[in-house]
Amino acid sequence: MQSFSLELYPSGQIHIALYINVKNSAELKKRLLSHDQELKYAFIDAKIVLDKFQLLVAINNSVHYEKYSILKTHNVHSEIVYNLSPTTNISESLRRFGISDSTNEIVIVKVGGNSDEVRSHLNTLIDGEESSLDELSRFADLNSIRKYYKIGGNVKDHEEILNMIVGSIAIKNVN
Repeated sequence: MQSFSLELYPSGQIHIALYINVKNSAELKKRLLSHDQELKYAFIDAKIVLDKFQLLVAINNSVHYEKYSILKTHNVHSEIVYNLSPTTNISESLRRFGISDSTNEIVIVKVGGNSDEVRSHLNTLIDGEESSLDELSRFADLNSIRKYYKIGGNVKDHEEILNMIVGSIAIKNVN
């Protein structure tokens, strides 16, 4: 797990963890859908995450929207999943970028809290192994990423793909 400080959120930390070989994603999804208050995290399917910078842009936007009380979803954590998507359709965003019953690799984001407490709590919630965020690109499904972000097959360079993803996230809510 890595922790970050955001300029918009200087008093708190953002925690991002990658879990692999997850066996209880169906249970987690069911609990999320029932608004289980113990799950105050963003649960993201790792196959659509190319780089942690992509996550940080969506997190930064979400924290900004929370600060100004303009969230489009119920809370900052669902807003993070929503903001990863280039579309403004909330249910489609959550379906495509959130976890499914068969998700094996999960990126988990927590806004606020102590890193040791967050890690300890996640280890009790997740039936899987924590892995380094540096492994993110290993689990990325480029076909899904290209489809969801509408990136043509002619774009091959990792940095160029990431720039297109980040651009889509950054301009999503520009009116």
